[in-house]
Formats: sequence, C-alpha cells, structure tokens
Amino acid sequence: MGLVNFCEKLKLESSYCPWSPAISSVLTPALTESSGHKMDPAETEQFKHALSTQGALVSQHEATLRKVMEALQQLTTSVTQLDGRLDHVATQLTSVMTTDSFPPQSTPPAAPPGSQSLLPREPFIPIPARYSGDLGTCSQFLHQCSLVFSQQPATYATDQSKTAFIMSLCSDKASAWALAFSQHNPVLCSDYSAFTSEMRRVFDHPVKGKEAVSQLLSLNQGRNSVSQYALDFRILAAECGWDQAALQAVLLKGLSEEVKDELATRDETTSLEELIKLATRLDNRLRERQREKAEGRRARSFSSSTSRPHQQLPTPLRDFSGNLEATSHPPANSEEPMQLGRARLTPAERQRRFHLGLCFYCGQEGHPMAKCPVRPKGEAHQPAGGRW
Repeated sequence: MGLVNFCEKLKLESSYCPWSPAISSVLTPALTESSGHKMDPAETEQFKHALSTQGALVSQHEATLRKVMEALQQLTTSVTQLDGRLDHVATQLTSVMTTDSFPPQSTPPAAPPGSQSLLPREPFIPIPARYSGDLGTCSQFLHQCSLVFSQQPATYATDQSKTAFIMSLCSDKASAWALAFSQHNPVLCSDYSAFTSEMRRVFDHPVKGKEAVSQLLSLNQGRNSVSQYALDFRILAAECGWDQAALQAVLLKGLSEEVKDELATRDETTSLEELIKLATRLDNRLRERQREKAEGRRARSFSSSTSRPHQQLPTPLRDFSGNLEATSHPPANSEEPMQLGRARLTPAERQRRFHLGLCFYCGQEGHPMAKCPVRPKGEAHQPAGGRW
C-alpha cells in the first residue's frame, strides 16, 4: 500500500506540470497492475528510481521555465523603456525642424520636459579693420576686438582663440611684432591679458599731455569744413582737460576768416557745443553760397557763348592800293589808337574780336575799325607798312 500511496501522490503533483499525461500513462498501468498482484521488490525499486529521476527532470524544467519567464519580463521592460526614449528623441527632432523651417514667433514654443534648451545664435559683429602698428590707434583696435569677443563668447571661448584672432588682423609692423612675439613667448600667446598688455606697451602711445596741448593750439580749419575741424579739435581737447571757456577761445582762433566774420555778427555762445553747432551751420551756408555763385557764373558764361549767332569771318579788307589784306590772323601791328580814357586791348581780347568780326575800336559788329562810326575823324593810325 505504501507504493500505491506514493504513486497516487506523484500523480497528483504531476497534474500541475505540462508532462502530466506522460506520467499518468506510466503510473496508471503500474497502479492497475499492482492492484492485481504483488510486485517484485526489485521491480519496485526500479520503478521508484525511474519516478525519482522523472521528478528531478520535471523540477529542472520548471526552474528553466521560471528563468525564461523572468528574462522575458526584463526584456519586455527594456523594450518599453526604449520605446519611450525613441518617442522623446522624435519629439526633439520635430521641435528642431519646426524651429529651422519657420521664423521665430514672439512666444517661443515650450521645450519638451527634461530636454536642454538650444543655445541662442551669436550676433554678427563686423570684423575690425586690420591694424598696421599705428601708435595712436592701438587702443581703438583692441577695443573693437573686445566687442567681438563679448558678443561671440562661444566662438572665442579660450584665450588662445582670442590672441589668434588679434594676430590674424595685424599687418605691416604689427604683424612682424606678433610673429616675433609668438616665436619667443609661446606661453604668453595663450594668455589674452598678458598678450594685450604687451601689445599696449609696444604700440599704445597716443597723443597726450604737452604734445596734445601743442597740437591743439596749432590746429586750424584751413580748407577743411568746420565739422572736420571740430572732430579733430574734440579728440585733442579730450586729452588736454581744459575748461569750456579756454576751449571756446582756442576753437574760435582756428576758424576760417569767413566764419569768424559771420560769428562776429551773432551773439556770443555760452558753451563749446553751441559754438561748434553755430559755426558748423554758418560754414555750411557759406559753402552753399559759394557753390551757388560758381553755378551762376557757369550758367552766364554758357548763355553768353550760345546766345550770339555764328558769324562768318569778315571778308578780306582792301588797302588803299587795292591789294587784299590777309585775315587769317589779326594784324600784328594794327594797334588801336591811343585816346584819353581808352586803354589798349589785351591780346586775348584782340583775338576774340578778330574771330567774331568785331571792330577793334568800339567792339561792335558790322564794320572794320577804319570805318568805325564812333572813332574820331581826325584820329589816324599809321600801319606798319607806312600806308593809311
């Protein structure tokens, strides 16, 4: 009965596994057979051993299935997480493509949760003009370079990139100095502050102190406009540090005589700025009047040359002997008579009257000098050949 109970128990336990039909097929004949007659003890032991082996194999399969199920569960979790990440990446790509395809609106679209904001584009700054080593403009050049660095920090994030940018804009003497400095001091080329300090020490020598005062006192307008003169004056005045009254006196002294004459008829100004504005306005008006006068003179000259009709050259005159006088050139010795109140004609005026067929005496057309109606009758002129 012990074997029967054992088989019944094993059959009951094997009903929960996939191989229960196979075990039942083995147990059922055994139970049937055992109910009819007694089994041999040797067969009983073999049967127990077979059942134990089968039970161990079933346990191993159950453990393997359990591990497979756990692995499948982990794989499912990983796939779910990967799916979420792919959705997140797709959302970011869509946002970037939308930003590049359409102009930015007044209200930027909200960034996806957990994503980093895109870096803003750096503003465009014009590259400074090349620096040739002028001793008076080093500070201006370095200031322009610093503006580029401050507006484009991502592009020029390191000291080495800043010094390389400055050296690339050097030319002539400044370029020669930069080359020698970089060869002998390679470490300082990676230090922006040290590099600019050395560059200022070599090139930054603007006009200051007594030299600025001397240049300010000798400065004058000359042929320049008041605007240009005032610009040069302001630069030097900033280095002198004088008060308003002194600067007005020096500025007034350097103005042109025409502007001074116009200022003399105006009320005195109370500041340097008022004086510069008034002088600039007067200078612009004077220059405009000069242009108007020049245009008027050109217009009158053109009108005088086009209003007179083209005339035929005068016919050759006959002298008293009946010979023809040459008229291709004005008579060399046919000088107009001397008379009180009437000066001799200039060579240019004689040439003009000759080509236009005008009288050498009165300047009118239609008659030669010999038949001039306004010429005194008693006045005669002796030609070079002795004929009248």
